[in-house]
Amino acid sequence: MNIKRLSGIILLILLFLSGAAGGYFYFSKVFSKDRPPTEEIVETLTKAENLFSLRIYYPAGDRLQMEERRILRRTAQMAIAEATVEEFLKGPAGVMVSNIPSDARLLCLYKDADRILYVDLSDEFRRNFKGDAVTEFLLLKGLYESLVSNIQDIKDVKVLIEGKEIETLGGHLYLSYPLKDMVLHE
Repeated sequence: MNIKRLSGIILLILLFLSGAAGGYFYFSKVFSKDRPPTEEIVETLTKAENLFSLRIYYPAGDRLQMEERRILRRTAQMAIAEATVEEFLKGPAGVMVSNIPSDARLLCLYKDADRILYVDLSDEFRRNFKGDAVTEFLLLKGLYESLVSNIQDIKDVKVLIEGKEIETLGGHLYLSYPLKDMVLHE
C-alpha cells in the first residue's frame, strides 16, 4: 500500500509539474505577442524624438483656429517654412468643407535680404478660392500667422501665384505688398 500511495503522489507531482511547465510555455508565447521587441520600442521612441509640432492657423468662421501638426523634425528654416505651407494647404483635420482652396500647391519658397519670405503658390490657390472679404482676409492671415509662428528669421510674407505678383486673390484685398501690414491691422 505504501508503494501505491508513493507512486500516486509521484504521479500527482509529475502531473502538476508538467501542467505548470506547459502553462508557462503557453502563456509566455501568448503574452509575448502583445509586447513589441526591445528594438521596436527603441525605434518608436526615436521616431517620437524626431517629431516636432507646427502651429497652423486656419480660417474657421470669423476667426482663426490654431491646430498643431506633428511632422518629422527639420533644422533648416526654409524646410520648416515649406512644411508649414504644405500643412496649411492640406486644410484643417476633420473638416469636410474648408476655406483652403482645393488642389493648391506650393511651387517655391525663397527669402530675400530684407527677410521677406516669398511663397509661390499654384494658380489653383487663386482660381479655387471661394469666399467673401472676411474669408479672404482670414485665409491670408492664417497663412501669415502659420509662417511667422514657426519661422524665426522672417519679417514678412509675400504671396505669389505661378511666380508672379497678383493684385488680389479674390477681389477683396490688395496683394501687391507683403501681408504683415494688411493682416495685423484688423
